[in-house]
Amino acid sequence: MLVCDDEPVLRELIRVSLGAGYRYAEAGSVTDAIASYREVEPDLVVLDLMLVGGSGLDVLRAIRRGDRAPRTPVVVVSAWSDEANRQAVEEEGADLFLPKPFAPEQLVDWVEGLVGSKKRAGDA
Repeated sequence: MLVCDDEPVLRELIRVSLGAGYRYAEAGSVTDAIASYREVEPDLVVLDLMLVGGSGLDVLRAIRRGDRAPRTPVVVVSAWSDEANRQAVEEEGADLFLPKPFAPEQLVDWVEGLVGSKKRAGDA
């Protein structure tokens, strides 16, 4: 799983919320997020819209225009939850949008629904 957020403490919150059953890669910038996505080939991406060097939408576009199959699920978590951002996230192909602050249980439920228990431990 790839966790992309410009705030290390929020990346940690996401990891702690989802638990030790996943293998994590992290990124705080657009450049690192795209590079990590290509290197790790994660089963799921948790993506903030606000990243160093640009927008999480730039990362989402790179993921959706890539040639990986099957399609990697992307959960966008962002404090920028106005209608324009929600629409942009949807148009770029995110699977889910979760506004910050979020309930950790909701993130867990959504991630489990997207990757299921069979993709745990050992997968990124």
